[in-house]
Amino acid sequence: MKASGADGYTVGGGMPQTTNRSSWPISGGALSVQPGWFPGHSKAQVYVNIGIQEMGALAPPNMSHPVVPPFEITGPSNDNYPGQWCIPQIGMPANVSLQVGQNITLQVIELAQHGAALYSCVDLTLVEDGSSQVETVTPDNCYNDTDIGFQLVFTTAALASGAPHVLPTTSSLLALAAALGLSAVLAFV
Repeated sequence: MKASGADGYTVGGGMPQTTNRSSWPISGGALSVQPGWFPGHSKAQVYVNIGIQEMGALAPPNMSHPVVPPFEITGPSNDNYPGQWCIPQIGMPANVSLQVGQNITLQVIELAQHGAALYSCVDLTLVEDGSSQVETVTPDNCYNDTDIGFQLVFTTAALASGAPHVLPTTSSLLALAAALGLSAVLAFV
């Protein structure tokens, strides 16, 4: 993925940064997303990052500053569905020096259960906390629909499925590679 660069593109070579920026509090703000806008999103992993634009640069060099831990959403259906989820206060990354007036890009990545990765970005300018340029967060504009659930994303070596461990055979690997139209090179020890 090409996060961004001197050409001003912020997500995967997509749209260039906008000159119509939203204001964002220097200590962070709210994020609301409608995950069921497209079909196939009854389950998805979500990542939220920021890219920090250095003074004089056209765009952030990358989107490598996570602002919330990854999580999974569970929606009611694989069909389009209404509703939203909202995080009322996303903090800024620790050990990062930000200034009022600085430009950042907020990136939301939704990895759908079928493998598609949806990238949404918003270009922001940091303002003082409590600024009148930022809409006040209320239960009317920041809420979680009851049809959308949340799960933690974690890794562990302690869990086991109970299924027998079966190594694939050479013929099954070659059949899979052929079905996928891949050429395979197998090395055996």
